[in-house]
Amino acid sequence: MMAARWPFRAPRSLFGRTAAVIALVSLAFQVFMLAVIGYLALIPLGRDATGDFAALMLDAAQSWHATPPAERAPLQERLGRRHRLQVQEPPAQVSDFPRLLPYFHFLEAALSARSGQAIALRRAHGADGESWYCADLPTAGAPVRVGFPASRVAVQPSLALLIILAVGAVVALITSAWLAHWLTTPLRRLAAATQHIGQGRRPAALAETGPTELATLARQFNRMGEQVEELLANRTTLLAGISHDLRSPLARIRLALGMLSEKPERDLLERVMRDVDGMNDLIARCLEVSRDFAEKDSTDLNLCDLLAAIVGEHAGAGTEIRGHKGPDCRLRVRPLALRRILSNLVDNAARYGAGQPVDIEYRIAGDAVEICVLDRGPGIPEDEREAVFRPFHRLEPSRSSRTGGSGLGLAIVRQIAVTNGWSVTLNPRPGGGTCACVRIPAEEAADPRAPPG
Repeated sequence: MMAARWPFRAPRSLFGRTAAVIALVSLAFQVFMLAVIGYLALIPLGRDATGDFAALMLDAAQSWHATPPAERAPLQERLGRRHRLQVQEPPAQVSDFPRLLPYFHFLEAALSARSGQAIALRRAHGADGESWYCADLPTAGAPVRVGFPASRVAVQPSLALLIILAVGAVVALITSAWLAHWLTTPLRRLAAATQHIGQGRRPAALAETGPTELATLARQFNRMGEQVEELLANRTTLLAGISHDLRSPLARIRLALGMLSEKPERDLLERVMRDVDGMNDLIARCLEVSRDFAEKDSTDLNLCDLLAAIVGEHAGAGTEIRGHKGPDCRLRVRPLALRRILSNLVDNAARYGAGQPVDIEYRIAGDAVEICVLDRGPGIPEDEREAVFRPFHRLEPSRSSRTGGSGLGLAIVRQIAVTNGWSVTLNPRPGGGTCACVRIPAEEAADPRAPPG
């Protein structure tokens, strides 16, 4: 036996689903509102109105019965003029009718309650063709028929309900479609822009307007597009630089091997070994970068212990590294990433510090922890402080790794910092030199007053 399938299928697009949900909720609220208004307002008003009208009809029947026949004509005229009621004694041709309006049920209930007998309304037709509703009301003598014209009950609740629901449905559909379009248009642009990024192209900047959440999303996406473009450019530069830096020593090694085949010399062999060491160092740096970026887990560490370990690693390099003890500070970070950043900064400071001591210190600000490496080198010109973070950019124009370095140290520092949500800045040091600072947001730092461990 096959299960019955729902004849309607939910829209697949975000626009269709949003518009459908808003429209259905609006329509459901309208139905609920009409039900509440009818139950709490219209029904009580209808019962009160029919109760008063039932009392008037019974009073008219009793007055008619108590009035002598000769004086009934003025009473009939007065009841018709003031209350639009017609009084007559049965019989007259009447018929039953469908009670579509709740008004007739309320009136019958009120007449029955006030007279103590079951009263039913009937319909008759006047001489002028107008429809009348009447009821045989008991009196002390014979029953008296009291009627009222159909025009007295001129309400059309079914038509009013239909108009309200129809207009409400149209308004709900138009409003939901407009609102869904307003909300989903930025998301459609975002979806189209992500396709450009997936193809390796930077999309056009999204408009940072609209609701706060959508404007923030567009702003973050634009920033991500810039970062992706920068990463792609750095990747291209990195590959080109690695190719160049590997090609040069390979050419020298090939030339030296040709010369060694004719006349072995110790100096040529030492140069070959230095070129091999340089190539190995470059490859090792690239592997270290890939390992640092692959690190995913954050751990708790004591910043003082980490700085002491870095100072110990560089103690035998010939440059004095001075670490300054600060307040206890614990961080929850990726230890390899932070260690690589600080090691590269210390390497740069030692290489360009003109043999002067290198200082490492840190301070805890209100919203961040700043770790600074300070040297007494020649400093970095202001217009070069951003350029030095590009791969293979060297202030010293030589391509020699002994004088100008590999050109990857600060590029690696910047990329690792951006990946972890940190920032790295280079500023002039008072008295000469450079101050390189890593800023870690405070949410990654524990209370500095907490005891270690």
